[in-house]
Amino acid sequence: MTQTLDLEEFPQICFEGEILPQSVIGISILINHDFTERTGDWIWRLPHCKKIWKTGDSEWCLAAAREINDHLLEHRAEIITDIQERLGPHGFDGHTTINEWLTALARIQILAASAGNVCRWTADSPR
Repeated sequence: MTQTLDLEEFPQICFEGEILPQSVIGISILINHDFTERTGDWIWRLPHCKKIWKTGDSEWCLAAAREINDHLLEHRAEIITDIQERLGPHGFDGHTTINEWLTALARIQILAASAGNVCRWTADSPR
């Protein structure tokens, strides 16, 4: 199931040239979960890129995506509830969103592993 969210409010992130699911823009709600400081920094940085380019060390992107992926799998039910409570009013479905995040994090790991030294990403609303 694909979600349809307001593209102005929730633009899609383009990570290393690949468009990620629209719901990834909401991933920063995980900032209060139990992550290393570096991964917490990456969670905050990833979606806060509307109309600007962000960069990050490829190893940092890969490690953070891996840690978040593992956390989502380990705490799936809790995170689905968190998504429903915090993002549901904006049109996000908990089950769909967590699945899209897992898919996006898997792609980020692959893209970061082949990116060289630095990954780049941005989000822009359609004109």
